[in-house]
Amino acid sequence: MLPPPAGVLKLDQNEVPIPPPQHVLDAARQALAVANWYQPAGLYEEVRSLYAEYAGVSPRRVWLFPGADDFFEGVLRGVRSLAVVSPTYFLLEDQAQFLGVSLAKTPLRGDEFRLDLAELLAAVKGADAVYIDNPNNPTGQLLLSPRQVEEVLALGKPTIVDEAYFEFSGVTVAQLVESWPNLAVVRTMSKAFLLAGMRVSPVLLGDGFNIHYNTVRFRVSLPSLAAARAALYKRDYVEEVVKVVRDGVSYLSEEFPRLGLRTWPSRTNFVLARGPPGLAGLLRRYGVWVRDEEGRLGAGFVRITVGTREMNLQLVRTLKTALRL
Repeated sequence: MLPPPAGVLKLDQNEVPIPPPQHVLDAARQALAVANWYQPAGLYEEVRSLYAEYAGVSPRRVWLFPGADDFFEGVLRGVRSLAVVSPTYFLLEDQAQFLGVSLAKTPLRGDEFRLDLAELLAAVKGADAVYIDNPNNPTGQLLLSPRQVEEVLALGKPTIVDEAYFEFSGVTVAQLVESWPNLAVVRTMSKAFLLAGMRVSPVLLGDGFNIHYNTVRFRVSLPSLAAARAALYKRDYVEEVVKVVRDGVSYLSEEFPRLGLRTWPSRTNFVLARGPPGLAGLLRRYGVWVRDEEGRLGAGFVRITVGTREMNLQLVRTLKTALRL
């Protein structure tokens, strides 16, 4: 079975470790049976319309990409400098640096990782574009309210707000794309919709972003579109996924301090924690994979994906053993 490897508790990439519901799996299998045909334009349009209904925007605002990085690349190739908070989504940073884009970083300050809005606005004025992950990865917290996002938008720079964890945070600026042409809201079906391997990332765009229809409609595969369509038609399961994750966040946030780990409030499907130096490497020796954040945040920092109830219990037991409690 693929992935994770046998015997590994995989909590390092913010996947939700629950299989997709049967109706979604069936739709993907049916699409595979006709995979010798290209995906029809009508299917792409239907998924756009369904997601627009879900997001509360006009269908013409919705574009589908095979992962947010595909959209990021198109934007980044047109800018020389990008204003970001620090830390931020590490793959966005890597992609920007690979493309030769300089990063104007506004650090999250203090033990609580607070964002100074005035400092961010000053950085935005000197940059060509803006990227804000809200909630933030890896801290898990909301950085800006919708009103504060409008303060950023008012500076006129192309602004990407990454809402990959929207279903868990419940906070969005999606409706602002109707009135702010320089706003792009990035979403994903990888988390609460349980489709990480399908790579379906809806992006909601204001009129200032120029997307050519025929250059994007073939990028998302036929099985992925079919799975997304089925998920959006019958999406009640998403509420249960969100409940499982939120319960897991609460459980780990209560248990980790009892083990000597500090935690931070999270509006995502992961928890930022700090323990003894080398914690990620220590856990890996016990078959537990977590995201090592020592290089960016300091000794002992790890980002841990919330698992199922059974996985969370196993994680706590393993921590007790590894820390010799």
